[in-house]
Amino acid sequence: MKCLILEQFGLPVVYKQVDIPQPGQGEVLIQVEASPINPSDLVFMSGKYLNSALKPPCIPGFEGSGLVIKSGGGDEADSLLNKRVAFFRCKGAYAQYTVANSQTCLLIDDDVTFNQAASSFINPLTVVGMLEVVKEAKVKTVIHSAAASALGRMMVRYFKNNGVEVINIVRRQEQVEILKQQGATIILNQNDQDFLLQLKKVATESNATVFFDAIAGSFTGEVLSQMPNNSTAYVYGLLSGQNSSVSPTELIFRNQTVKGFLLGTWLQSITPELKKQSIEKLQKLIKTVLKSEISKEYSLRNGQQAIEYYSQNMTAGKILIKPQQ
Repeated sequence: MKCLILEQFGLPVVYKQVDIPQPGQGEVLIQVEASPINPSDLVFMSGKYLNSALKPPCIPGFEGSGLVIKSGGGDEADSLLNKRVAFFRCKGAYAQYTVANSQTCLLIDDDVTFNQAASSFINPLTVVGMLEVVKEAKVKTVIHSAAASALGRMMVRYFKNNGVEVINIVRRQEQVEILKQQGATIILNQNDQDFLLQLKKVATESNATVFFDAIAGSFTGEVLSQMPNNSTAYVYGLLSGQNSSVSPTELIFRNQTVKGFLLGTWLQSITPELKKQSIEKLQKLIKTVLKSEISKEYSLRNGQQAIEYYSQNMTAGKILIKPQQ
């Protein structure tokens, strides 16, 4: 089969021909129709995604959609044969075929295209998980950095539908207009001279004590310093490429907290009932508030070009790799 191979962290992927993988017990073989490039994919390929079991040489790509063409055995895997699915935690989605555990596959409705289903898990389920964190914290307003991202747009829509306001932080003026179209009402540009003053005012007035941070670096501490006492930053990305830094004064005297948020870890921490409810929400909402906007499609042969384009245009919409083209 044709695929993209990451031979070494930090190097471009290579277009290659390899053997088709075979599913084991409880696994399925999927003919991949579409796979998105996510920020987590870029972080993994750079070598900074330390929690991944994948090591080079390997096929990257954490999620996608396609048709199940073979079962490795087991009732659940057998039931998916010849079914259209979305999947994640697979053995590399940037390939014509991949293997995934049947438990990480989601049946998709006939009126959902493979393109739309390709981004069913990582962004939408992360947003669902984040709302559960917010509910537990019992807050009604949160702060989000890199808010014009695909995930950020989903957050605006999904949180608003659940009675939670988002203070959206962006870097460019055109991103303000993007978020307004999604229904956002509080949007701050971090490049404005009075950004920190604006942030402190709105965070204090709304008692926004939860911050979801996709940037990390010094920005984590800068935002926490403007939030009420006893606030928590949940770092889920590192777009800055730097470790989060927070003043000890914030931690000691204001009881500020920094935690990590990772989808896989959250899924492992919740009850089977909550996991089932979250997946059911996902199935219903990927057509509406958790829908992904598709910007461009690329063949496997042009996979490195797709990765480079996405890294420079992350707020323009989802970039899909189409292995069958």
